[in-house]
Amino acid sequence: MEAGRRILPRLVAEEVTASYAGLRAATADRDYQIWVDGSRRYACVAGIRSTGLSASLGIAEHVTGLLAEAGLRLAGRPEPDPPVMPYIGQAGTRPYQDAARIAADPDYGRIVCHCERVTRGEIRDALASPLPPADVDGLRRRTRVLNGRCQGFYCAATVAALFAGAGPGAAAPAGQRPAHGPMATGSGRRAPRGWRSAAPR
Repeated sequence: MEAGRRILPRLVAEEVTASYAGLRAATADRDYQIWVDGSRRYACVAGIRSTGLSASLGIAEHVTGLLAEAGLRLAGRPEPDPPVMPYIGQAGTRPYQDAARIAADPDYGRIVCHCERVTRGEIRDALASPLPPADVDGLRRRTRVLNGRCQGFYCAATVAALFAGAGPGAAAPAGQRPAHGPMATGSGRRAPRGWRSAAPR
């Protein structure tokens, strides 16, 4: 407080909250709270403030050592292969432009999102990947589907159906706006009841 008073004299007259609950992992102690209770098979790793971002690997190694010292059996897990993100840029060849790929699998020639030229094969691959998108917004980031000028006006229903693996009555995609009724789409399907995509601009 004395250092703060020199910078801002009126600070001493203010009520200062030194510890609080929220998103910041602060405790009443200044240091990390890391300890292991082997009898209860319990590890406490708390009070990790901003420095935890750069210290996370070291903290994990330290906790692993504490667990071993406490006699807790540690078993490794096989690491999955890193996910391979599909190419969604414009500098190279996209699947819809690859005749050999389309000949081997026609779904790479069936365009679902015409604004961004995203094919049914690309959507299928993203949904079947080791780390599949959790919702349609995740699928959007993986493939660019729904990201075009129409913002899903023409393909939202088809994308929702592919994502859900069901018909157009499936749950509405994340991020879509509620409306008063269904909307016809250029795919020939109807959007999920009560939902519509953003209108084209």
